[in-house]
Amino acid sequence: MDNPRISRRSLITAGALASGGLVVGTAAGCTPDKTVESNTGHANVNARLPSYASVELIKPDLPGDQVLMPGYYAYPRDPKPAFDTPPGEGLGKITIQYPTFIATPPGADRNTFYAQLQTDIGAELDITAVPNADYATKFQTTIAGGSLPELMMFPLPTPDQPRVMERLFADLGPFLAGGGAKDFPYLANIPTDSWRPAISNGTIFAVPQPRSVAGGAMYFRRDLFGQLGVDPEPADYAAFVELCKAVTDARQSRWSMANAPNARLQIAEMLGAPNGWSESGGVFTNAWADERTKESVARTAELIKLGVFHPDAASASYTQFRDYFFAGRTVLLSDGYAGWELFVRQLGGLAEGTPKLGLMMLPKFDGGGDAPHYAGTGFQALTVIKKGLGDEKTRQLLNVLNFLAAPIGSREHLRRKYGVEGQDFTWQDGLPALTQQGTTNFMDLQYIVDSPTILGPGPREGVDLQHAWHQRATADLVKDPTIGLYSDTNSRKGNTLGKVMGDVVTGIFFGRNTLDDYDQAYSRWKSEGGDKIAAEFADAKQASGG
Repeated sequence: MDNPRISRRSLITAGALASGGLVVGTAAGCTPDKTVESNTGHANVNARLPSYASVELIKPDLPGDQVLMPGYYAYPRDPKPAFDTPPGEGLGKITIQYPTFIATPPGADRNTFYAQLQTDIGAELDITAVPNADYATKFQTTIAGGSLPELMMFPLPTPDQPRVMERLFADLGPFLAGGGAKDFPYLANIPTDSWRPAISNGTIFAVPQPRSVAGGAMYFRRDLFGQLGVDPEPADYAAFVELCKAVTDARQSRWSMANAPNARLQIAEMLGAPNGWSESGGVFTNAWADERTKESVARTAELIKLGVFHPDAASASYTQFRDYFFAGRTVLLSDGYAGWELFVRQLGGLAEGTPKLGLMMLPKFDGGGDAPHYAGTGFQALTVIKKGLGDEKTRQLLNVLNFLAAPIGSREHLRRKYGVEGQDFTWQDGLPALTQQGTTNFMDLQYIVDSPTILGPGPREGVDLQHAWHQRATADLVKDPTIGLYSDTNSRKGNTLGKVMGDVVTGIFFGRNTLDDYDQAYSRWKSEGGDKIAAEFADAKQASGG
């Protein structure tokens, strides 16, 4: 479609808010029981999602669709602005809290990237970027303290989620439901599937951070594999184990990998285990019940015992897992597919980093081709707006999120991704590349909201490699059948129940527990709420007419 330029004034003075057909949640201050009543499967299924309207400002070099991401080799040198006026003009200051996966950048007074962002938005940005590992705790202390930022990431699951959503955060359904989303064209450009988890109490309570359904990936250090003469295309699981042994050399401080939980998931893919849940005839069963999942735990423990995992694997943070990979201390990294750009940057930039990075397609356990690949959720997380700000300010904050979702081909996208030309980035071979200053100043704003993910722009070698991997990975996707369904018990107890299994599984990895403990933990998981979650997912599916 044509580039829809946005006028702040036209947004604020737009006509009546769209609300047709939404089942409105109960009022703030309601009791938990009444909130549960408003958050039924029927109400949530009938909530009107934003009407999807694709925006393509420049034509991709490699085509995509709703599953396969498009690829771009080049970046437009002088993209036009998508906004006539700054979206936050008149707001003064906007407070934001979100999780970061990088070192916290300098403040706006010492950061040209940050200062330009404030100028483009038209407001001072008071940003609290919290290390991802600490975010769930920070979120709980923030809402308990009562002084909320105006924009913040809402982690899932959150205990008592429906009541927290309704009591503390704005109902966005009147602004975004159905055709109302046309006022925010770059939010309407977010695929429908990405919006489904943003529904609560029969309405839209959040804006998603869109992601492809490609899910996770096994990255490898292509440069180090080449130096070691190791084939990155194992034919079966046995060959994968030999690969891990071949790249490991403790004397050289080099191991195969470090992130045991993520590695287990990829071993589960090779075994053909379910992705989170399975469903048959309306009955939902958690993947923990599947023998192939249990075997993936045992196989991961075997690999750790073999010595192919980094010796600090049991205690390292998520950031450290990545740091080991960047430093060549590990040569495999199981992580999100969307990390490619960040990883290339950390490995030296487009020209230097691209040849160092690869994507491994894992085999079926016994061979015979590529393993089925776990589909992702279609979103990274949710961003909510503080309740009680009034319709005009809420609408304007939505337009700030709309600004942050402007796609490639807009000046907003260029500055959001690369900062200030000549300081934070320069042009190299027709592509924007971060300078050393830009790498320090960079802000991972995609964890607030982003445009739908793409491949590139970047060197043809890297874009082609990614596109080929995504074609293979999405050819046989295994979806989690619970995505888009709601379980109240899962929102209240999901984290606690996840810890029941997670602690024991981690214990098995590192020799503190046995597989007998696994069975006992799963029985406890079922009795303490797991069976109820399964039943609620079944009810939600039936309510949706599925």
